[in-house]
Amino acid sequence: RTPRPAAAAAAPARPEPPSEQVGGSRAARTGGAGKAPKDDYATGEFTFVDEEAEESEDVIDWLKFAESRSEVRAERRRKLRTRLIGAGVVLALAAAGAGGYLWFTGEDKQSAASAAGPRQVNVVHLRDLTGKVSSALLVNDSAGHKGTVLLLPDTLRLPGPGDPPVTTVGQAMDSLGPSATRDGLATVLGAPVAGTWRLDTPYLELLVAQLGGVRVDTNAETHEGGKADGKLLAAAGKNTLLSGKAAVAYATLQAPGENRDAQLARFGQVMDAVVRTMPTEFKDAKDDVHRMNAVLDPSLPEDALAGVLVQLAQQAKDGHLGTSALTVKPDGSLDEATAGKQVKDVLGSTVKSATTGDAPARVSIQDATGNDQAAAAAQVQVVNAGLTFVPGGAKGTPQAASEIRYTDDARQAAAKSLAISLNLPETAAKKVTDAQNADLVLVLGKDYQPPKAQ
Repeated sequence: RTPRPAAAAAAPARPEPPSEQVGGSRAARTGGAGKAPKDDYATGEFTFVDEEAEESEDVIDWLKFAESRSEVRAERRRKLRTRLIGAGVVLALAAAGAGGYLWFTGEDKQSAASAAGPRQVNVVHLRDLTGKVSSALLVNDSAGHKGTVLLLPDTLRLPGPGDPPVTTVGQAMDSLGPSATRDGLATVLGAPVAGTWRLDTPYLELLVAQLGGVRVDTNAETHEGGKADGKLLAAAGKNTLLSGKAAVAYATLQAPGENRDAQLARFGQVMDAVVRTMPTEFKDAKDDVHRMNAVLDPSLPEDALAGVLVQLAQQAKDGHLGTSALTVKPDGSLDEATAGKQVKDVLGSTVKSATTGDAPARVSIQDATGNDQAAAAAQVQVVNAGLTFVPGGAKGTPQAASEIRYTDDARQAAAKSLAISLNLPETAAKKVTDAQNADLVLVLGKDYQPPKAQ
């Protein structure tokens, strides 16, 4: 409210000029015969009137408007910062966890594949409810314009800790964990493996169900629970539509009398069909992956996995997707003649031995001398030669000549060196094809003479 002096009773009413209606410090006006001295008013000479509501509301509205615009601009800046930070975090995680994948649609697909590198390699492990694992590499070769599902027999040897110094693909997930398994595959196959997709069978069932089923040329009937007397899920035949349950049953089926290769081939058929059925639009693939809710390893988060499947699905759509099994020898090792060509064609790399490296050779001892003191003496010589002794060797049938057996050519030099250390001829070093529990197996024959005590 604004104070102003009251007019004398006898004076006629005079309207206030507009300039005097605003502010409490303007000059007071009096009417009638006389004027009071300036600024010399009695308390009773003042009355209070409301300011005009319209002008007050205009001021308030302007303040609100100015404040609102400031808040809107601030809010927009905050949201923009949040989006930029969020986008940066997502891209950083995707690049760190999955080899820097980029996913776009339309014309950007080719540039995305080029930016991610000529080859992207990831491993998928299908694990059934009994713990049995089936593995394959998912390879997208953007430069070569082809995609490959490369099946890995579970006997494939990988570097491992402990005794023996190797493990297999079938055991590696439990004995080494996903990260060390990727490292082992990279060592043996000579190509980096970016991420791991652990696909437990319940999640495979969900994914296939979301895709509306997959079509496979099946070579066996599938029954619920994998039992011959269980409910028939799908018949054998060409272009058979498999539901989620049927796909799991077929991918894990190993009929009586069949070896693991037969089951691995069926897993490959299902994996191939899943890739071919996946959408080629990233947002759709990401939705399928998200609803599957099966990303169990941070090396391949949802966005990265969706990107992998989209790229392979596009290769399939273009007619450039193939499925094959890596050729592995009975002892789990690889050779240049067969596996070497596959690895070079698919991965552009060179196969290596699971035990090749700069680490000292590991040696186990079989005593075939008939002398109870020989094995203990040989153990000391093995250690003194700078090699690693592996305990647990058994006694063998007595034989005349000693042998130092190896399976990997890279260990030939170590075998001959050990022969010299044991005062044996270099011809004692022999290459064998049977699987061994160590790099070198020293079979002590009767020609071995323990060193005499000093």
